[in-house]
Amino acid sequence: MIRLEHVTKRFDSLEVFRDLSLHVADNQIVGVVGPSGSGKTTLLKLVAGMVQADEGTIAVDPGAIGYVFQEPRLLPWRTSLDNVAATLRARGWEKTEARERAAAWIERVGLKGFEDYHPAELSGGMAQRVSIARAFAVDPRVLLLDEPFSNVDLALKDSLMEILQRIIREGQTTVMYVTHDLTEALRLADRIVEITPERRLRELDLSDRRAVAAEWLSASLGKL
Repeated sequence: MIRLEHVTKRFDSLEVFRDLSLHVADNQIVGVVGPSGSGKTTLLKLVAGMVQADEGTIAVDPGAIGYVFQEPRLLPWRTSLDNVAATLRARGWEKTEARERAAAWIERVGLKGFEDYHPAELSGGMAQRVSIARAFAVDPRVLLLDEPFSNVDLALKDSLMEILQRIIREGQTTVMYVTHDLTEALRLADRIVEITPERRLRELDLSDRRAVAAEWLSASLGKL
């Protein structure tokens, strides 16, 4: 469960949110859409505790939080395996067990055989798979996704989304998925909220997802 109540966040004179409230139920996947600069990443950082609200309250179910960033953010001096294992070691796992679990997750994201590769030796998509493995290896109760496919091509995005969908549906994970691409959110999310130009949240009616996608596409084309 994720609950934000009347949250206001400012950076100096810039007010990102005012009186924002959002509830995400257990095991629910909520997509958050909006243009660049609308505060999507700040919203995730508030939930993750990476930044603090100036007003209001934020409550998150106890347990590990997994975070997948736009860029993989892997440690360049560590191998794929050790990038995943390091997160587990930081949580108190014994070295051998951490490496075994890391190896299992590297295999689950389709990278068996690349355990000893360093980030510079991986393609962008492969590095992002390692990032996904790292997030899921901690068995997250809450998973935060910050436009994780924005830097990969369409074919690879489809493959990564299939992996992500499968892993999420197998587990008991509450998810917030931030993207500027509504079609991504429609594919993955149970609910979608849009950050409006006024920095408020508007929940989309998903009773007809095709109609929502068509309206979004029409609006996008109209801006060209």
